[in-house]
Amino acid sequence: MRTSCEGLLDYICSRYRYGAEIGVGHFPDIALALAHRGIRIFASDIKLFSYEGIEVVIDDITKPDLYLYCELDFIYSVRPPPELVPYMARLAEAVSADLLVKPLASEYPGGELIGEGNTTFFLWNNL
Repeated sequence: MRTSCEGLLDYICSRYRYGAEIGVGHFPDIALALAHRGIRIFASDIKLFSYEGIEVVIDDITKPDLYLYCELDFIYSVRPPPELVPYMARLAEAVSADLLVKPLASEYPGGELIGEGNTTFFLWNNL
């Protein structure tokens, strides 16, 4: 499956083994592609969504259940609301996981800008 986030997928698959997508919503494509490539993954959202091939849990990033994330080596989000990125960064730091954020093209959420293949995203390195 080719995706506009192919570079993000390649980056994750070359570095990590277990992660979570924050705010999966109606777009599970990245999580499903990661699972297909052998990455252990689950997704979270404030609403329950059901997708064959990935577990989705209900969690509020503004008050996260740290137990859900304590074994992860990465957390990521695609096009999150900018106001939620600081909560994601705090969570990633608390559980010693890297955070990767693929924002809308014009947003700068912070972190280090990474270019991988056809994709740019931001990284907060906590490992």
